Amino acid sequence: MRYRLPPALIRDPADLAEHLAEHNMPGQRTKTAILRLRAVRRRRTAPLPAPLPLEQRARNRRWESIAGEIVRRGGETTLEGNYGSTYLEITDRLDGLVLMHAEGWRSYGSAPARYARLSYLWGPDDAGSGPWAVRVSGTITTVPEALDWLTPAAVKKAQEKGLRVRRQGDVYAVETTRAHDGAGAGQLPESHEWRTATRYLVHRPEDGRRHRPVRLSWPVRFVQQTAYGMGRTNSRTDAD
Repeated sequence: MRYRLPPALIRDPADLAEHLAEHNMPGQRTKTAILRLRAVRRRRTAPLPAPLPLEQRARNRRWESIAGEIVRRGGETTLEGNYGSTYLEITDRLDGLVLMHAEGWRSYGSAPARYARLSYLWGPDDAGSGPWAVRVSGTITTVPEALDWLTPAAVKKAQEKGLRVRRQGDVYAVETTRAHDGAGAGQLPESHEWRTATRYLVHRPEDGRRHRPVRLSWPVRFVQQTAYGMGRTNSRTDAD
């Protein structure tokens, strides 16, 4: 007849170890060894975690893609402080654009922690060359607010007057009179070039991604878009 240990004895690792040693029975004979063996068995037999819902997985992939572009451009995705880490979250979406925002306490070395805010606007490039991301005011939590903050005053005035406006990256081509045609071309960023003969605005970013040239048959002047610099600064610089 097969010998069976009492269930109460099996449940208590200390009593079980003592019983095995006392009767010189085979197997793990110390309390520590028994606990370790049971932990291994629990891991082996533990049920697999339930997969996340499809919507959540899609959201996570979107977050990783956007965060990757922000980091590639030198931005931050977390606020690190004495109370833990605060991660960027998607707070708004509109027409393919996404607003990422985070706020929390941030440590500054030996200085006292300060409450900080981060906001980025992300979107697919309209020329089809890849995504872009710019840092906007940390108080912004919606896409319309970010677009309004990024749009230069001169561009807003032109739109209010019903003038034609085209954007290529961080440069706006605004309809003007023939007398002012080409104004601002000399102040274009190095990645942009205005070719007067063919009337093409060409954009070739430093990262090598080619943007589709924009042909402007009507008189234009150029206005630069600016945003906050990536990193811990409040100075404005060229946007995307």
